[in-house]
Amino acid sequence: LMQLHFQGIFDTTHNSLAHLEVLVRMQDQEDPARLLMPGQFIPYAEKSGKILDIDRWVIKSSIELLADAGVPSLAVNISGRSFDEPTLPQFIAEQLKRYGVAPHRLMVELTETSAVSDLHDAQRFIEALHHTGCGVALDDFGTGFSSFAYLKHLQVDAVKIDGLFIRNLPKEYDNQLFVKAIVTVARGLHKTIIAECVEDEETLVMLKGFGVDSVQGYYLEKPRADHPLLQAASRLQSTNLQ
Repeated sequence: LMQLHFQGIFDTTHNSLAHLEVLVRMQDQEDPARLLMPGQFIPYAEKSGKILDIDRWVIKSSIELLADAGVPSLAVNISGRSFDEPTLPQFIAEQLKRYGVAPHRLMVELTETSAVSDLHDAQRFIEALHHTGCGVALDDFGTGFSSFAYLKHLQVDAVKIDGLFIRNLPKEYDNQLFVKAIVTVARGLHKTIIAECVEDEETLVMLKGFGVDSVQGYYLEKPRADHPLLQAASRLQSTNLQ
């Protein structure tokens, strides 16, 4: 059984909710009370091709939720395997139209490593998503080699700095330099900058000082299935993918 969980991403200027990220969890068959994290099942789903079904379910469920005008904008993660599926942007456009959802309320996140490993397909996929009116974010930014060079070629709207550089940021001078460099380059290329894995106030204050636009992490909000902003649509948040 697959479940959707949600975690808030907050604007650093006004400390207000910018949007929610949609996260996938899987119920352990042997212990239904235990939830498996993406790292425990996504690699297998990608090898088997099942990830394509998961991606579509997450997208469809998220757009159904967005049909409620009171639901904030949502960000969904897409696997690198979906770059090879030319019909996916069309599927997204059809679902947005079906449920009467403004495309800008849906942001699609692609990991940097998957985009860099298949740059041409990623560029084409991003262009198609922009054609539908959706925003695109580059997730886990900083983990790929020559990140800044690739950022010039990937026309994304936002970059999410990988948590590897955010955890323990106040005590890691090298990471501070790296984050500042990302902010400078991303700002120059007119990208929104998001930092994940913010776990304490000191890190939050430092990121605000660096000019990061939005933040997410346990210090601000933990992922949860029963997010108060989505109570009315809870029936859509789980499914059994055979």
